[in-house]
Amino acid sequence: MARVIQSIFEEYYQKKSQIEITIDQMKNDLNGMIDKIVLYGAGSAGIAFLHYLWDAEIYPVCFADGNPKRWGEICESLPIINYADITAKVGNDALVIITINTDGKNYCKSFSLALRQGGPHAVFKKLYESGCKNVIEYTAFRHCFRLFKGDCYNLPSCSDISEMEKNYQNICKVYSLMADAISKETYEKILKFRLLDDTITIPTFDQKQEYFDYNIYKKIPDEIFVDCGAYTGTTLEIFLENNNMFENYYALEPDKDNFEGLQEKCRSQYREMENSLKLYNAAAYDISNISLPFYSLKSPGSFVCEQGKDTVRTISIDDMLAGKKVTFIKMNIEGCEIKALKGAEETIRKYNPVLAIMGYHKTVDFWEIPILIKKMFSGYKIYIRSYMNHISFMYYAVPEERRV
Repeated sequence: MARVIQSIFEEYYQKKSQIEITIDQMKNDLNGMIDKIVLYGAGSAGIAFLHYLWDAEIYPVCFADGNPKRWGEICESLPIINYADITAKVGNDALVIITINTDGKNYCKSFSLALRQGGPHAVFKKLYESGCKNVIEYTAFRHCFRLFKGDCYNLPSCSDISEMEKNYQNICKVYSLMADAISKETYEKILKFRLLDDTITIPTFDQKQEYFDYNIYKKIPDEIFVDCGAYTGTTLEIFLENNNMFENYYALEPDKDNFEGLQEKCRSQYREMENSLKLYNAAAYDISNISLPFYSLKSPGSFVCEQGKDTVRTISIDDMLAGKKVTFIKMNIEGCEIKALKGAEETIRKYNPVLAIMGYHKTVDFWEIPILIKKMFSGYKIYIRSYMNHISFMYYAVPEERRV
């Protein structure tokens, strides 16, 4: 069964010398623009990419952003400017690197080609019309493997390839765990995307099915849902569209501003359900009541990291539920999924809920999450589904009684 994975690794090692770009080559490709780099998008991807560049002694001059509310702010010591002011403030020879996550369908094949060709996304058009001549996506750097060694910052489109090399056996093991043909194809193609071919098309499903794919598990009328990474209620809305009858909904959202938005939505739209909606301004983790450094973006993507300027309180699912029943646990928590799973061990062992766990935030999540689930809990079948090509994919763990 692992022959497919073996052949991908064999091809990768044969072609590695042609695929890989050294940091020196990358700097040389910048062609004199290294002192005029602007990062478009001051979100989680932009912050992570900035730190990778700093580690390589490359120093962008500022962020630009399409959100007027961000203009004039300081992000990681860099000013955030109006994208329309880039040429006036930095020059029309500025190199604008787009640091927002896209679906990956139209990445250029090489860094130097990306510099020449630009790309098809709407943001490119916006930047070109404002006078910017040199516009690329940060994913054009993904073959500079040394740049992303260590997986220090969450940047899903740029994997730590050295970690993947070391974990060949684990990757083979996870492939053998995949429960259906779609899962095997998806897993194989994500691996191939990361190691070899960033033009490959990965089986991708409608984002409205994300978390709620009833082709994989049975819907039940008395669902008890734990929503880790609830944001402002986006998942809650879709949950209620699919479940007009349910027992309880538990939301964990660490970002204070996002949590206030969630509270307001529940007050204004779901007041009649208030006894069934339990909201926690906390981060799901393996240990409760510790304070972690937290990067609050007041938007999707806020994350726990050493560089965080804020703090967040943690709570384990076991402590939160204190023995109460749960039938479904979803986690989309920016790289804390493994910690949160460990903090739900007693609950999962007792009640065998369906698990929907994002597997893309850190390189190691690709294999560590399914291996951890199989190691800690018995009787689960493991599936993988992608909802944004290679960027956003999820592991479902389904107990026998909920299988379709």
